[in-house]
Amino acid sequence: MPSPAPDSLCGLDFGARTAGTTVLAWNGRDGRLHLRACPRQTDADAWLAQLLLPQPPRLVAIDAPLSLPRAYCHPDTDETPDFFFRTADRLAGAMSPLFLGGLTARAITLAHHLQHRGSTVLETYPRLVVQRRLPENLQARYRRDFPESFARDLLPLLPHPCAEPPTSWHDVDALLAWWTAWRYTHRQAMSLGDPQEGLIWY
Repeated sequence: MPSPAPDSLCGLDFGARTAGTTVLAWNGRDGRLHLRACPRQTDADAWLAQLLLPQPPRLVAIDAPLSLPRAYCHPDTDETPDFFFRTADRLAGAMSPLFLGGLTARAITLAHHLQHRGSTVLETYPRLVVQRRLPENLQARYRRDFPESFARDLLPLLPHPCAEPPTSWHDVDALLAWWTAWRYTHRQAMSLGDPQEGLIWY
């Protein structure tokens, strides 16, 4: 099984630590997209560190909050600070980083280590990608259809073929995260939020 090369773009569906719901997607040197899922009962943080940190990829788009509301970083700047949501969360309809708790802290930790090794790291939100980038028929089927059926219609829209057929919604979300990374490098991505607080890219 290939691993991400230093020049790779990666999309990461970041899941619970041992639930087997973390999936990494990346473009290989064979011109195809690859998927790798963390096995159940395996520490996803250690698994990702082993896979990504020795030769960090060029860019990683992570489906998880990578910052906290500005009330925690700049508590004196607003008369009525929002301690629950960032501007990006409200615009995207995303969950609060506080609600996600430990997952947020784990994702920020991974981003910190990747950035210190030279990777660019973005926050993305697959549901926003679906709402803003996909045709209406696919928007309506997201998370309602079988993931294999949805993926068959998604894959022709991506700029590279996929080496392994997606079999779960976590695979689909990793591919959508990868697509954000690809658009970012091609100057086609857009973002929501306050740059000083944290942006969500799509």
